[in-house]
Amino acid sequence: MWDMTTAPISTLLGSAARVPFALLKQFRPQRPIHSEGVGLEGVLTRAGGGTSGIRWIDEAGEDPVRARFSRSFGLPQGWPDILGLALRCPVPPSGQMGGRSDGRADILLATAGSGRFSRFVPTFHRHVPDSAFASFMPYRGLDGPVLVAAHPEPRAERLPARPDLFRASIAAEPWALGMYWATPLGPWQRFGTVELGPGVPFGDDERFDPLLNVPTGAENYEWTCRLREPSYTLARAPRGQLRRA
Repeated sequence: MWDMTTAPISTLLGSAARVPFALLKQFRPQRPIHSEGVGLEGVLTRAGGGTSGIRWIDEAGEDPVRARFSRSFGLPQGWPDILGLALRCPVPPSGQMGGRSDGRADILLATAGSGRFSRFVPTFHRHVPDSAFASFMPYRGLDGPVLVAAHPEPRAERLPARPDLFRASIAAEPWALGMYWATPLGPWQRFGTVELGPGVPFGDDERFDPLLNVPTGAENYEWTCRLREPSYTLARAPRGQLRRA
């Protein structure tokens, strides 16, 4: 019933969010946003013993990770931008609420506020901040909605956001982040650590898809799919198809 009530609103907002993507697509046909990024590789260690209701979060394990750090809008270097971190983790196939059977989870995070409500507000930065990279959209677990965030660990020197300088910096000192989960308004609880270094660049045709590739034990809410799907579909489409539409 709740989803039926929100369906018209989320559908309308999803259509509205498509508009700026369509504009940017004219100038960046391959990647309207996050056009320039740094490929990363590393290891995610999950401590286990959690109570989120999502198996991937609650169970212990150690996973190889591919990731991509990027500036969302690609504004001129030195300007503040929303910073993004996309993580790709292998997950075992499972039955109930198990995600895709091909064993892949894509988790998209972006810089956000640290408060109970500001965690839903993207923030602009010139350098990689100490504050969290958050998921904004919740997953559905067995016990209800769950947010995910990555919080950078302290470093000897500030990490630059410019891609070439960022890559050089993490080559000298790997980027470590604590992984956290929370209910939408609840406290953040740590479930693991990810350590990242330079990796193979992502090709223009290699995409993260958080709608299809979800962590084991999680699902996407239908309203989050309606919000995100129009923009994601547009971002993947060749520019010629956009003109014909």
